[in-house]
Amino acid sequence: MSLNPRDAVIVDYARSAMGRSKNGCFRNVRADDLSVGVIKGLLARNTALDPAEIDDLVWGCVLQRGEQGMNLGRALILAAQLPFTIPGQTVNRLCGSSMSALHTAAANIMAGVGDVYLVGGVEHLGHLPMMDQIDPNPRMGLNVAKAAGMMGMTA
Repeated sequence: MSLNPRDAVIVDYARSAMGRSKNGCFRNVRADDLSVGVIKGLLARNTALDPAEIDDLVWGCVLQRGEQGMNLGRALILAAQLPFTIPGQTVNRLCGSSMSALHTAAANIMAGVGDVYLVGGVEHLGHLPMMDQIDPNPRMGLNVAKAAGMMGMTA
């Protein structure tokens, strides 16, 4: 199998350890700091990559408020002390957020928009409970069951 220059490939990956969401080992660690640790660990392992070559950071996150608020993707660029010239974006597709972040990066590579993307995701349910500050529109359930709002197979 030969690669086309526009083929999107995953070169390396990293993840944080897992812990309980409430009162677990990460109870005193912010979601953005957890992400920064993953980013720095990945880049430390790939010293041949000049961070200035990164075309975009695409980060999946459902609960975009509190420490995960605003544009977390951009905030991670700055918190990880990467070149401020790298853009960042945050993707929300509920349980499929990080996978959609990966799809976005792969599509951009295949379209020739860029070559190097840093992709990941975070959710800190111990700090931001899933249904906190959620106010669904009651009209969402007029034509379908309320359960249709869950992503399930569509995530």
